[in-house]
Amino acid sequence: MRRPFLTLMMLAVLGVACSQQRQPTPLAQVDAQQLAEDSRVMARYYAQWQASLHAQALNSGNNERMPLDLNNEEHYRFVVNRLQASGLSPLNAPRLFLRLEELHRRVRLSERPMEVPAGAPLQAAGMQVTEEGALCGHMIPLHATGGDATHARFQGTGLTSCFGGSDYGYVDFNAYSTDEQQTLFELLTNESHEEYAGKVLETTPVSLSVERKEGRQLLVDSLAMAFNETTGEDQITYTSVTATLHLSGAGEMGLFLEHPRELLVESPDKAIRICLERGSIHGFLDCDYGSVRIHPDGTWQPFPGSGATGIVAVDAPASKATAIGGGTPTWIPDRTAYWAPTGGAFDTSRFQVAFRGTFFPHVIDGCQVTRVTSKVAAILMDTGGWCQAGSAPGTIVGKGELPWTAPTVPKEFPFDGILDFGTGNCLNSAQNVRLEVWAYAEGTCPDPWGGPPEPFLCPAKAEVKPVDYKKICMAEGTRVTRADGKSVPVEQVKVGEKLLANGQGLALTVTTVHRGGESKPLVKLRDEQGREVRVTDTHPLVTAARGVVQAGALKVGDAVLTRTGARKLVAVERVPYEGLVYNFSLGTPEELAHVGPEARTLYAEGFLVGDSQMQTELEKQKRVDARAVLVRLHSEWHQDFRLSQARHLSTRR
Repeated sequence: MRRPFLTLMMLAVLGVACSQQRQPTPLAQVDAQQLAEDSRVMARYYAQWQASLHAQALNSGNNERMPLDLNNEEHYRFVVNRLQASGLSPLNAPRLFLRLEELHRRVRLSERPMEVPAGAPLQAAGMQVTEEGALCGHMIPLHATGGDATHARFQGTGLTSCFGGSDYGYVDFNAYSTDEQQTLFELLTNESHEEYAGKVLETTPVSLSVERKEGRQLLVDSLAMAFNETTGEDQITYTSVTATLHLSGAGEMGLFLEHPRELLVESPDKAIRICLERGSIHGFLDCDYGSVRIHPDGTWQPFPGSGATGIVAVDAPASKATAIGGGTPTWIPDRTAYWAPTGGAFDTSRFQVAFRGTFFPHVIDGCQVTRVTSKVAAILMDTGGWCQAGSAPGTIVGKGELPWTAPTVPKEFPFDGILDFGTGNCLNSAQNVRLEVWAYAEGTCPDPWGGPPEPFLCPAKAEVKPVDYKKICMAEGTRVTRADGKSVPVEQVKVGEKLLANGQGLALTVTTVHRGGESKPLVKLRDEQGREVRVTDTHPLVTAARGVVQAGALKVGDAVLTRTGARKLVAVERVPYEGLVYNFSLGTPEELAHVGPEARTLYAEGFLVGDSQMQTELEKQKRVDARAVLVRLHSEWHQDFRLSQARHLSTRR
C-alpha cells in the first residue's frame, strides 16, 4: 500500500469547505494534567498497537493512524476530554456527542467499524475502500526549524484528509515534553480544528520551542474523527510522533528562523501577529511585531500615526513587567530587534515582515557553495477574504525573498532585514496566511574520478504561522459616550473605564486600547440630524435592517442606529486623513457572560458602532458562505453547524 503523505499534502491545498480555527478554552473543564494523563495512557495503547499484527498488516510508514474503540472506557474518556478541552460540549455540538455516545454503547463486534481482525478485508467494517485503504488519512507533519544550545524548535500541524468527504470532521494537535519511557507528560500546547461538509482538515501550524533536558523528548499526538451520514461511515483515529531534543554531533543543519516567531506566547491567538499600522498599546497585548517611530530625542513610539521608521518586535518580559502589581500591561518595543527599510521611507500600507536567522546547508567536506537563493510565499489558509489572487486555501497571495546579509562564518548564511510582499491587499484584517520559506545552496563538489566538478543543489524549508492586520478604528477626536452619559474624545479613554453599549443602559468595561495610523481614506457618515462620524472602511456599524455591516458597505438612505433611534444617512464620503485612529476591546468575561456578542458596541458621535472584537468576527464571517455549506451538509448536522457559527462569533480571540 502506498504511503499517504503525498496524497494528504496535495489534498491539503485543495480543500474548499467552510471552517473555523477555534482556540482552546482556558481548560476550565479539562485541565492540562488530565490531558497529559490521557495522552500518557494513549501512548501506551499506541505502542502496543504498533507492535500488533493488525498494525503490521496496515502499516505504510510513520505517522500511522490507530483506530479508536469507544467501547474502551479509556479511549472514550480520551476523546471526550480532548473535545471539551477544545471548547466542544453536548450543548454546543449535540449531534457530535450523540454519535459518540452511540459508538460508546455498541456491543456487537460487527457494529464496530474500526475493529477489523488482522488480514480481514476492510469491507467487513462497513468502511469505504479507497486507494489508500481507509476512509480518512491522518498524520502529523512535524519538522525541526532550528534551535540553540538550550532549546530545540519545531513546527507541525495535525492533518487529516477524508477521501470521500464527510459531514463533520475534527483534528487536533497536542504537544508534550516527555521522558524516553513516555511515563511523564508535560503539556506544551494544544490546537484544534473542525470542519463541516469538507474533505481536508489541518490545524493552524504550531511553532514549538522546547527546552533541551537530559532524557527528555518531544511527543506530539493527534485525534481525528469524521462522520458521513449518507454512507453511514465513521472513523475515529489517533496518531503520534516523537522527536529528539539533542543536538547532533556535527551541528544541526537547516533553515533556522529567529524572527518572525510567536513572542507573546500567552496570547489566545496562538499565532504570530504583525501589526504594521496599529495595535494594542494598553490592556490585552496581542502584537508580536509592530511599526515604530524613533524620534530625534531617542524615544520610541509604537504604532505611530505617521512617520514610522521601521518594524520592531515586542519586548515580552518588559511588557509583562508593566502589569506587575495589578497594573495595565503596556506594549514595550525590543530595542535589540528592530528593522529599518534598506531604502526609502517605511510604508505601513505594505505587507512587510521582519526576517532574521541563518541557513546551514548540509554541504559535505570538499564541496564549495557558490550561491544561495530563496523563495518565500504567503499562502492563504482560509476560504474567502480580500485577496485579488484568489480565495481558495492554498492560493499564493504574496511572493518575496529572504534579506541575505554578508556571511562571516564558512557554510553559514545569515539573513536579517525586511521582506516586502507588496501592498498586501488580502491582509486587511485577520486574514490567515502561512509563510513558506525555501532556501537553496548551489555549488560544486569534486569528481572522485578526476573529472570536472559536479554541481549540487541543497534545499531547506521552514514555515511560520499566520499573519494578519487589524484595521478597525475611529479618528482622533471622535467623542464616545461613557457609562455616566458624558462624551469624551477617544484618545482620553483609559483601560478600566466603562462605555455605554446600548440604549438600555448596558455599560461595558474597556479592556484594551488600540491605537495606530490609517493609510487609506476614512468613511465620513452624516445622518438626517446632521451628526457626523469618521471611521475606517472596515469599522462595524449597526443598521436597522441589515444588522452589523462595515462602514464601507453603507450608502445614502441606509438607516443606522443612534442614541436617538434609527436615522437615515444623507451623506457617505471618503475623506483623506492623516493622524491617529483609536478603538477598544470591550467587556470583561463576567460582563460578557450575561450578554451576546452583538452587545460589544459603543456610541461614537451618537452612532452605534462595534468594538475591535466585533470587527474581527465580522471579517471572518465574510469567509463563510453558510448557505453553501448547508446545501452540502446532511440535515442531521445542521444544528451543530449553526451552533458552531454562533460559538465562533462569540469566542474571544
